[in-house]
This record gives sequence, C-alpha cells and structure tokens, in this order.
Amino acid sequence: DLGRRVPAAGRDEIAELGRVFNRMAASLQAGEERQRRLTGDIAHELRTPLANLRGYLEALRDGVVEPTPELLDSLHDEALLQQRIVDDLQDLALAEAGALTYHWAAVELGEVLEACRTAHRAKAAAAGVALEVVAPRPVRVSADADRLRQAVGNLVGNALRATASGGTVSLALAVEGELAVLRVRDTGKGISAEDLPHLFDRFWRADAARGRATGGSGLGLSIARQIVTDHRGTIDVESTVGVGTTFTIVLPMVPAGTG
Repeated sequence: DLGRRVPAAGRDEIAELGRVFNRMAASLQAGEERQRRLTGDIAHELRTPLANLRGYLEALRDGVVEPTPELLDSLHDEALLQQRIVDDLQDLALAEAGALTYHWAAVELGEVLEACRTAHRAKAAAAGVALEVVAPRPVRVSADADRLRQAVGNLVGNALRATASGGTVSLALAVEGELAVLRVRDTGKGISAEDLPHLFDRFWRADAARGRATGGSGLGLSIARQIVTDHRGTIDVESTVGVGTTFTIVLPMVPAGTG
C-alpha cells in the first residue's frame, strides 16, 4: 500500500529511517501515478483513430464504401500518424531512461538551423509563411547534430502550424557570454498564459483538434526538452496571444581553439 506512511517523530535514527521510508513510498507512489496517467494518455490517443481505421477497413471489406484514391490516401495518412506516435513514444522513453544514443561532436549551430530551414522550406512555402535564418557568426557547441536538428525541427514544425499565411518564422542565433542562444520565433496566434505551464507535457495541446488536423503527435515538445536537457542546456518559451511565440534554447559553447 503505497499510500501508507510510518510515524517519523523525533530526531533519532529510527525517526530518520521513517522519514526516508516515507520519501521512498511517496516517490514510488508518484512514479506509479505517472505511469498510470501515461498509459491512459496513450490509450486515449490511439483509441479513436484506430477505431476509425477499423471502421473504414470493415466498410471497404463489406463493399459499403468505394476504395477511392482519396479515401486510401486518408487511411494511409492516419496510419502514418499512428506510426509517428509510436516512434515518438519510443524516443521519449529512451531519452527519459538515459538510453537514447548520442554521437557527440563539435557542431556549428548555423548549419543546424540551415538544415532545419531546408527540411521545412516546402511546408513553409505551401503555407505561405516566410522561414528565415539569422546566424551572423559561427557558433559551436558539443552536440549530436541529428538529435539537435530533431529538437529544433520539432519547434519549427509547431511554429509553422501556428502561423497563418503571410506570417514569419525565424531561427535566430546569438552569443551571450559563454552560452549559445537559439531562438525560434513565430508571428502566429500565440499561447495563453494559463496554457504555457502545460506546453511540454506529453500529448497536451492548447488546441485539441490541432494534432488530428496537422499530423502532430503531441510529443514533439517533450522530446525537444529532453534532448536539450541531455545537451546540458535549457529550453524556455514566451508567448503573447495574437502576437506570437518564442522558444529559446540555451547551450554551453565549445571554447575557442578546441577541436
């Protein structure tokens, strides 16, 4: 019974043992509750789309609906979304367990930003959003370039989804002391103050319909935060409704003159 606690009054060794025991029980109880919530979140996230897929497949099998190219494309897109959710969950589980593989090297952050712009250029153009990179000087950090691109790419993908046609998403690089500061800024709809504390939670979306409409898994920000943390960095967000959102990643730089 993880809800039970032992009396721990006094200052002797038995009382200290009781306090340690109670902290252990509380930690185990919290871990069990997190696991229960995660299992419920996963079930909730997968139940409806899988039921839709099953319904359409049964209707196709029974000849109730015609297998048009448009319907098959829609079913394929939904299957890809479910695969992405599973892949993202695996990445997040490995990262939180400290088992995600990293290949460390001195990485030039401007190149990471340019790679992210290249990867998202077509999506930005289709949405009518300008995608800019501002990196006035070389800045190097010790990083896994692929994982860092994954983290920044998740931020860029979110920014593009939040920004209407005619808006701008910018990737800016600056140096503050011995720290590299990377900002992903959009001119989108913004995020309310009450929603900001939940932004990095698994499966949480300010707009509950957004993930279904755009293919987001609801895990991208959680993964980005874990990758940045593993790089001994921090990630923060500021937002104003109707103005836009800025994500800021801060990483320790590689000292000048090092290989």
